Amino acid sequence: MNNYTNRRPPVPGGPAIPGYGGDHGNGGAGGAKNLRWRFGCHLRRLDLATFNARTLRTDEKILELEEEIDKLRWSIIGLSEVRREGEDTVILESGNLFYHREGDHLSQGGVGFIVHKSLVNNVVQIESVSTRVAYLILRITKRYSLKVIQVYAPTSAHSDEEVEEMYEDISKAIHSSKTHYTVLMGDFNAKLGTRESGELKLGKFGVGQRNRRGQQLADFMEKEGLFMMNSFFQKRPHRKWTWSSPDGSTKNEIDFIMTTRRQLFSDVSVIARVKTGSDHRMVRGTLNLNVKLERSRLMKSTLRPPSCSDPKSRKLSARVTQPLSVPTRLQCSGRYE
Repeated sequence: MNNYTNRRPPVPGGPAIPGYGGDHGNGGAGGAKNLRWRFGCHLRRLDLATFNARTLRTDEKILELEEEIDKLRWSIIGLSEVRREGEDTVILESGNLFYHREGDHLSQGGVGFIVHKSLVNNVVQIESVSTRVAYLILRITKRYSLKVIQVYAPTSAHSDEEVEEMYEDISKAIHSSKTHYTVLMGDFNAKLGTRESGELKLGKFGVGQRNRRGQQLADFMEKEGLFMMNSFFQKRPHRKWTWSSPDGSTKNEIDFIMTTRRQLFSDVSVIARVKTGSDHRMVRGTLNLNVKLERSRLMKSTLRPPSCSDPKSRKLSARVTQPLSVPTRLQCSGRYE
């Protein structure tokens, strides 16, 4: 990233981000407060979005995106087609965290995240599995954490082998660094269409006709136990499509939000107000995490008679993730001054 100062050097073989937390006066959210995230509350609300930005190659494009999302309610935005060089994590002058991983070619591809400044200190890890798959882990409480996986799938011009490799990378992201909650989202370049007979992972509000890549996605969802949350909320037709052809004659739903816990989401909607020159529209899902309810479920599960066939009953462990510290507050130069 040519126009950023005070960048941390990359750590070979390590996480792309060393972590956030510790001293509130040195980096992080810069003193920003989010009352919904006090540990004393039982309810946590998060607004997760995914957006194919087409390009965030220049700092001006990042600033443009920040200006657009400033109008919205959001917590974390997963990004596709960032088209930036290398892999880096910075704190923007706004206080928001920006992470990116380059694509196969500078002119296309790449994934990333923007994390709201009020949550920066809750980010404990960001990793890229490949140029098409990255994930971050957000600490919700001392016991519970959330993994958000962002994907940019190969287009129809790419081979089936590349698509299969991507799904293998997604599986790696799902099963590494275990967390209590997992959300998968991104541009899958696949049309799922309406629910077919016997399918339980899709709701009744899918749209369009399923194609071959869509069937691959449906099979993957079944394998990993993922629910397609776009299809569980009824919206008008013009609020369902996420991609439009240049002439506007073709519109498809190819950007999705999925999770292993269907009850987490209270809404998934297409956001049409973000205007950055992309041919995609943002998809946003609202999560309402009831920590007290999860605690109750955990207590009930531990009181059940143990079963030798259930590996989970042999050992109960809670991974406590701790945020690391950022040595300096990173800022943008040039247009951000």
